[in-house]
Amino acid sequence: MQRLIKTACAIAAEDIGEAKASLCAQRAQLRYEKLCEENAGDSKALRAHTFQRIYPAIAVYQTLTEEGVEPAKAKWYVREYFQRFSAKAVPHLQRVIRILHAEKKIPKLFLNISKKSFGTDAGFVYEFPESHGHEARFNIIHCPYYETCRRYGCEEITTAFCDGDDAGYGNMHPKLVWGRTKTIGRGDDCCNFLLEYREERGKGK
Repeated sequence: MQRLIKTACAIAAEDIGEAKASLCAQRAQLRYEKLCEENAGDSKALRAHTFQRIYPAIAVYQTLTEEGVEPAKAKWYVREYFQRFSAKAVPHLQRVIRILHAEKKIPKLFLNISKKSFGTDAGFVYEFPESHGHEARFNIIHCPYYETCRRYGCEEITTAFCDGDDAGYGNMHPKLVWGRTKTIGRGDDCCNFLLEYREERGKGK
């Protein structure tokens, strides 16, 4: 079973019970497989997002709501998956940054990885405002996460992905400032990414 589906339904089981959660997981898996079949033409770059994150999130959300779970609660289960995923990944990232003393290099690395993993070949469209010092600054003005969720009538769950970013990137190092204030998923005109190294943030720590 797809990992996001399995984990999100396990989280839901805390409220709706093991039996119902298990049934939802099975139905969500079938829904996920149908979504993948419908979108077999997704590019390899786009599949890294749709097949791994977007389609399973849609499948879980739609299945849970069809089974009588309130939309706000179903959305919370999807969001909680990404929060817990980030919670597991962050300590490892923090440790690597600390051992390698790499905090000053992280913004540039973050920018390069973002352009590669969230590239135009996956459907992302960028703007690059002027950057200064040790910062990575870019705007995403077209987001396949939002567009795909909207196409399937559940754009409201896009914020689950946004919140996962905040939980991960916002807690990497005391001197790294996560400054994104807008996202398309929250109704803004763009996602204004900003990751900045600030020497003064580490004083007194």
